[in-house]
Amino acid sequence: MHDTLRISLLGPVRAHRGQTELDLGSPKQRLLLAALTLAAGRTLGRDQLIDVLWEDNPPATARNVLRTYASRLRAALGPDTILSVGSGYRLAPVATDIADFAHLHSTGRPAEALALWRGEALSGLPGAYAAAQRAALEEQRLDVLERRLTTDVSSGLEVTAELTALVAIHPLRERLRGLLMRALYRSGRQSDAIQVFTDTRRILDEELGVEPSAELSDLYQQVITGALPSGTAEPRPAQLPGDIPDFTGRTTTVNHLRALLQKAPRSDGPVIVAVSGLGGVGKTTLAVRVAHLVTGAYPDGQLHVDLRGAGGEPVGPGPVLERFLGALGAGRIPVGLDERAALLRTLTVDRRVLFLLDNAAAAAQVRPLLPSGGGCAVLVTSRTRLTDVAGAVHVDLDVLPEGEAVELFTRIARVPGDALVARVVRECGHLPLAVRVAAARLAARPRWSVVDLLDRLSDERRRLAELQVGDLGVEASFALSYEQLPAPLARAFRRLAVPDSAELTVELAAAVLGDGREVTQVRAERVCEELVDLSLLETPGPGRYRFHDLLRAFALQRTGEEERRAALGPVQDRWLAGIADAAVRAADDPEARELLLAEASCLAAMDQRYQGSPDPDLTVGSTLVVARALALVGALDPPEGDPFGPADPHLAYARGLLALGLWEKGAHEIVRGKAALESALAALGR
Repeated sequence: MHDTLRISLLGPVRAHRGQTELDLGSPKQRLLLAALTLAAGRTLGRDQLIDVLWEDNPPATARNVLRTYASRLRAALGPDTILSVGSGYRLAPVATDIADFAHLHSTGRPAEALALWRGEALSGLPGAYAAAQRAALEEQRLDVLERRLTTDVSSGLEVTAELTALVAIHPLRERLRGLLMRALYRSGRQSDAIQVFTDTRRILDEELGVEPSAELSDLYQQVITGALPSGTAEPRPAQLPGDIPDFTGRTTTVNHLRALLQKAPRSDGPVIVAVSGLGGVGKTTLAVRVAHLVTGAYPDGQLHVDLRGAGGEPVGPGPVLERFLGALGAGRIPVGLDERAALLRTLTVDRRVLFLLDNAAAAAQVRPLLPSGGGCAVLVTSRTRLTDVAGAVHVDLDVLPEGEAVELFTRIARVPGDALVARVVRECGHLPLAVRVAAARLAARPRWSVVDLLDRLSDERRRLAELQVGDLGVEASFALSYEQLPAPLARAFRRLAVPDSAELTVELAAAVLGDGREVTQVRAERVCEELVDLSLLETPGPGRYRFHDLLRAFALQRTGEEERRAALGPVQDRWLAGIADAAVRAADDPEARELLLAEASCLAAMDQRYQGSPDPDLTVGSTLVVARALALVGALDPPEGDPFGPADPHLAYARGLLALGLWEKGAHEIVRGKAALESALAALGR
């Protein structure tokens, strides 16, 4: 999001909201923010914070000053950022460069991690606490730097100048000196490598009175005897993210993917499997689980990248290729995209490597990243169906079956599965992300019951807002896809959600998409299929489409009243014409009679969804037409007189709903009949 709050500690302490830097005040106020950020969500007591700010010499007004600093930080960062918890303070979850540094390091991306540093960490902050934290962060930076340099030396990159400068700054770090010795030796500078060891032994003796470590001494022996290999061993990257401990269900799909990925090496190239589905359906979770299960089939390594296709800034294949080539031991990495892709194919022709390409935006992002070897495999996830990736096996991931959704909920919420939990997961549309969020909310609120959660989720207008916990949210996940739609396609997505219909036919879609203009069925079908490819619409069969319930609710939230009426008007016109025709045929045609009765139920459901002031052009008209049609076939007994004659629109609306409600109750449609009767009473009360 453009207004996301971000706190940076790897340099001067700063905070930005979007592109705007925020005023954090005095050094001690920044020190307070740094301490809360480094606590990573833990609460720090007031006494702890006073020690941080003033050490052994706090002023008599320390508690008041601390309270003032916290208040000023809230004013700068936002009212919900610095939280008062008991006798202390805690920082709400925010984006930080510290967290990004740890994530990039843990996922094998040291160069990107190091690029986050903007100089000395916590620069300008006073006191012993800041000095200790600064030293700890610098140690982490040097550790990552040494890891990056180890990879560079193993890959044959020329880093002797960088290592020489670092050794001068950190003369007692034996690991840096060992790397310099290796780099010099592999550059044909054996005597210089020997001199580095000699200097190391002298400095350690003078400064610490110790000898070099056994590891460095062994390296020295290999250098002087010429036993140190001058070539490079092929690296075996292991970049997969951690598996998900509460992974649930999907047994058939997991076994299918394992069977595909564990096939023996093929002569016609790598196995490519593309998993697609709507946001929150669990594509990444599934792919990571399967990738871990098949690592034994890929002994030469596993590569992973989040291509960020669901966001506004997908990662280009060029930087990804640079990372992959470095991990595979490439020496000099070409500049051009085509040359990098060709080198990847060369390095993988005889290897068995698994590629996990998560969250792809389009096939063009994926194609340059494909290996050449028949012993390799590629597992791709995307919200878009990547039909134009040649040779890919496509797996469309659906929501969980109810039993598996209940099991996932109970594992996270730690409650027994019962009928109430089954109702909760149905309100979540069996969407794994929604189920996970709902369960996490219940688990985090011990005073809530399943009934409390169900009451909140039963309100369709609030449901998406309730399905949010921390940085996980169904609405935010859907928004990533919606915000990338071109304006015409976004408009179609919204309008197609307006009819309260279990399925959309091509004919109905064409009517909805019209806006005072004729939209052909061919054009409507093309638009629907485009939304299907983007996992924003489902297709149960040719020419038939439907929304996931939560996705429909998301679309309707973004549909204004004027747009809703524009979409519903032509639909109602065609619908009412069909009902009138069915009424004429109903006396002799049982199917027409059944259609008529079904449409009456549909009307009651629409009224319940779009309750509000009667709309003489739509609601009243449709109610009266259906009521007349039902009377024609004897489905309801009209009262004395003509209740369908000219009258006040509000009264006619109420009478029509009353007729429908009485008929539906008589037809044992108790719930729908009750809804229609309640709407009638509400209309009479206006």
